[in-house]
Amino acid sequence: MMGYWGNGVMGGNWQTVGAFMGALWIIVLVDLVLLGLWLWKQLQKK
Repeated sequence: MMGYWGNGVMGGNWQTVGAFMGALWIIVLVDLVLLGLWLWKQLQKK
């Protein structure tokens, strides 16, 4: 199944999808880190 998709219709799009997913993961991780730092600063104030 994966071989069919890899060599067939989606053959040219796999790298684009992979790059998009990678960028999305990086954005999500950065957002989580920034949110964590903000929450930590809020707790430090109290």
